[in-house]
Amino acid sequence: MTGNSLKKDSLNIFQTIALSVAIMGPSASIAITVGMIGSHVGSSVPLVFLISLMIVGCVAVSIVKLNQTFPSAGSVYYFVEKTLGKRAGFISGWLIVLAYLMLSVSCIMVSCTYLQILLSILGVTIHWLFIGLLLMGLIFALVHKNAATSTWVMLLIEIVSMGLILLVAGIILSNTQQTVGLSMVPFALGGNTLSSFGYASVFGFLAFAGFEGASALGEESKNPQVTIPLAITSGIIITGIFYVLVSYAQVIGFGLTPAGIAAFTGNESPLSDLIARYLGTEFVIVMLLCMAVSFFTSTLGCVNAGARVLFTMSRDGMLCPSLSGINEKNNTPNVGLNVFVAAITMMIAVSFGLEAIQLAGYAALTGTLALLLSYIFTTIGAMVYFYKNRSWRGVRLILPAVAVVALAFIIFANIYPIPIFPQNLFTYGVIIWLGVGIILSRNQTESRTAVQVISKNESNLNG
Repeated sequence: MTGNSLKKDSLNIFQTIALSVAIMGPSASIAITVGMIGSHVGSSVPLVFLISLMIVGCVAVSIVKLNQTFPSAGSVYYFVEKTLGKRAGFISGWLIVLAYLMLSVSCIMVSCTYLQILLSILGVTIHWLFIGLLLMGLIFALVHKNAATSTWVMLLIEIVSMGLILLVAGIILSNTQQTVGLSMVPFALGGNTLSSFGYASVFGFLAFAGFEGASALGEESKNPQVTIPLAITSGIIITGIFYVLVSYAQVIGFGLTPAGIAAFTGNESPLSDLIARYLGTEFVIVMLLCMAVSFFTSTLGCVNAGARVLFTMSRDGMLCPSLSGINEKNNTPNVGLNVFVAAITMMIAVSFGLEAIQLAGYAALTGTLALLLSYIFTTIGAMVYFYKNRSWRGVRLILPAVAVVALAFIIFANIYPIPIFPQNLFTYGVIIWLGVGIILSRNQTESRTAVQVISKNESNLNG
């Protein structure tokens, strides 16, 4: 199956942008992460998003350059293998697969939560597990369509959702007389410590998680050396501006008085409350549906990207060869897609005793930590490779270096002091997963080298 390949030149720039934007899920992320960040830094949420945007921008410098040099469906796995070697590449791929898997679980669980709330408003009571299984069945059907179909679906849904939220933000900012008016206070430190910003930044970074998702379309995009860097860059800029503007509107919507900040920081879903206050409860139902659909498309994006990483690792001999199977009709990595869908379905099925939002939070923490580690590998790899070939020197190394330091700090702030139970279990889980990947990387690279030697000898004999 080493000759398996995905359908080349099948996706245009808009479809390529769609995957990165869908994985980030701006309209969904802004609805849930603002409350998480606000509980740690109060009214300084827009500042956290601005800081997160700058850190993501520093990381993106390396990923954009790598996409220009090594376009591949393997994304960060392939980049690290090319820059730091096979073992590091395997470890990075191992981490990104966990990240996409857990982010998929998190997104589908939040979608279940919103749909459950929506149904309860309509007088229907149903366990989230049944909703989750139905959604996974729909995802199974969509991911096996050609990539062009699923990316168009993701893009259209996200455009509609973001448009509605921007409308709400505009209404709030045009009615600031209801609070204390416009102010730059949300962009101030507000008495917060460096540690609190570090912990809050993981949620800010979570909102951008998967920005590199378009990298997984390196074999399917038209002119990938141009299209994918443009998709990643534009996706980050559009999403970053959206986060800063909408989070600012939410803070201003509650007001900067002590009572307003207390109401904001104690609210798990401030956007929903603001919609009800400024537009009425009927519009809340519309937004709940949009949020549920947005998180659904995020799951769809994560599954698509993760399956392509599995496909590439398998095709390269780093994982079970059967994972490199493709659907001959649509040229999609159907085996990898099936594995992802099955794993997500199994995880949500065995977690039926938890609240859906609980599982979403645990999975998001796990996925984000794994993603941060994979970004560190990728950025270091880019620095080493482009320094050696003299592409980067002096000031060009500053932004990647800032990215590594910032990512390391965010990870440290979230593992020390040791989180309380049960969050600590998921932190340990990522560490264990990393340890297993390190062990497997040696075995897999040795096996791959042995196969290559045998193949070379056989070719020599046949010659």
